[in-house]
Amino acid sequence: MSSTPWLFSTRSLGLCSAIVAASACTERHPGEETDGDDTTTITDGPATDGPTTNDPPTTTDPPTTTDPTDGPTPDTDGDPTSGPDPGESVVIAFNADADILFVIDNSLSMATRQAKLAAAMDSFLERLEGLNYRIGITTTDSGNPRCDEMVTTPERGRLQLTSCIQRVEQGEFEVLGEDASSACTDLCALTDADLPIKPTETHLSNGELAPRKWVEQINHVTNLPDGVDPVDALQCFIPQGVAGCGMESHLESMFLALSQASDDTSPTNHGFIRPHASLSVIFVSDEADCSWASEEIFTSNKVFWEDPDAAAPTSAACWNAGVACKGAGPTFETCTSANFGSDGSSDVPDEQAVLRPLARYIDLVQTIENDKHVFDPGAEVRVMMLTGVPVGYESHDAEIVYEDAPDPQFQTDFGIGPGCVGSDGLTAIPPVRERVFAEAFEVGEGRDLFSICQDSYDAALAAMAGTIADQVRPACMPKCVADVEPNTPTLEPNCELFEVDLLNETRTAIPPCMVIDGEWTAPAGSTVCFGELTDGSGQTPSSIDDMSPECVAEGFNLQFLLIRSAPAQSGVFVEATCQLSFNPAGDCPLL
Repeated sequence: MSSTPWLFSTRSLGLCSAIVAASACTERHPGEETDGDDTTTITDGPATDGPTTNDPPTTTDPPTTTDPTDGPTPDTDGDPTSGPDPGESVVIAFNADADILFVIDNSLSMATRQAKLAAAMDSFLERLEGLNYRIGITTTDSGNPRCDEMVTTPERGRLQLTSCIQRVEQGEFEVLGEDASSACTDLCALTDADLPIKPTETHLSNGELAPRKWVEQINHVTNLPDGVDPVDALQCFIPQGVAGCGMESHLESMFLALSQASDDTSPTNHGFIRPHASLSVIFVSDEADCSWASEEIFTSNKVFWEDPDAAAPTSAACWNAGVACKGAGPTFETCTSANFGSDGSSDVPDEQAVLRPLARYIDLVQTIENDKHVFDPGAEVRVMMLTGVPVGYESHDAEIVYEDAPDPQFQTDFGIGPGCVGSDGLTAIPPVRERVFAEAFEVGEGRDLFSICQDSYDAALAAMAGTIADQVRPACMPKCVADVEPNTPTLEPNCELFEVDLLNETRTAIPPCMVIDGEWTAPAGSTVCFGELTDGSGQTPSSIDDMSPECVAEGFNLQFLLIRSAPAQSGVFVEATCQLSFNPAGDCPLL
């Protein structure tokens, strides 16, 4: 994303314009219509003489490159109450969109863990309430020379959205005679026939409506069948079975899933990632990453095998080919990711490493994050995990212990001892490559790695959802706004908001909300309205105009609220024009 097509429009308007990314990538749902009578050509100034709820927008010439410092426009003559004065363009990050990718281990040991994950969906979605979310699911299976693809059918990052009941019928919950179907059927009662996905649009679909391979909720409208709760649907979609390859490629599966989101040949992932939305990746696995670059280390080259005399390698080859531990053992000081060459030499260049280098994955996700900075300079991609760390690791109450396994067979199988052991006796391998990857996107002192050995994942999934929700910041106006009625207790701003569609060169006025029975309400006939929150210190008896603590702490004196009763049209953003204070030092001393 190298261009910012909205900059020309906002600067040429010669106004204090705020791009509010609330609906920039919100997709249209079936049955949504737009009222052509409300859509006008983009103008070079306010569509009316001031904010109004019923004056129709006027149509004027397209925008010009008028110098915004020329002074008041002729129709205002500098009157502070007749319309916002000229000013500079600013960006407001007003975004309730969250894209979430689950990468779930579907190997034999994961049945119980998948069931716990499905059971925690209620706690997860409860914390996402109010967000416009998309949830995509793929597996850790991207293929491996030791796995028969006719049996494991690797997903290679493709998003999956079928009921686990269908996978039970296809034998994906039975391996080596073990029946793990209860991981699905204990919570899921919906078949694919019960879960037809409604067609929706994406920002890359050119208006085409089609069923997508993800669950989404946009402005409280889901793409699920009427009457189906997202929790119930996800409890059927989350369990991925246990027939996947046991040499898991967490990072490569993520890489392929994210890359295919912009690939117009991908029937499953194309359009999944929205440019304005936050992005979170959640890994759920009990083994080490084995994103391989060299086939021979699993076939003819036995340098990394725990037992060179064995007929086939174990998962220990993945650990030995990508991890270097410090110390003599059996307990190590630390373990970190390392590039090994095919002869076992360490610190080789990325292109010679037998496992794909971490730079491949960090660079991709960092590029995605940088692209999001065009719309929100504070945007961050978050990486979270349910993995082989001890309970309390996320809060620094426990640390990972890297040590050889006392059981020789466990050591042969995995190359290291368990990072955690559950009350059910199930173990998990301590993360290294995936941990280092996650740490590259860590924010603050907290950790986003939670123990997969816990009895319940409710608290972990609620914390992850809280991290996602916390990325959605209030729509503070980042400039000091003028008070056009200084004798009233709170700020009286003079602002106008518009929905702008640059592709069709239209700019549609958004009416201010009315307050009815203590609630922000759109005027009759409108599906969208805006509210102005101006009370930063409890000066009014009502809480409806209270600003968020975040906006107040930053010293802003105005916050916007956008109320919708129907989904926004795809590709439309919201633009605000406000009269700015001539004395910001006095009116907004904390800015």
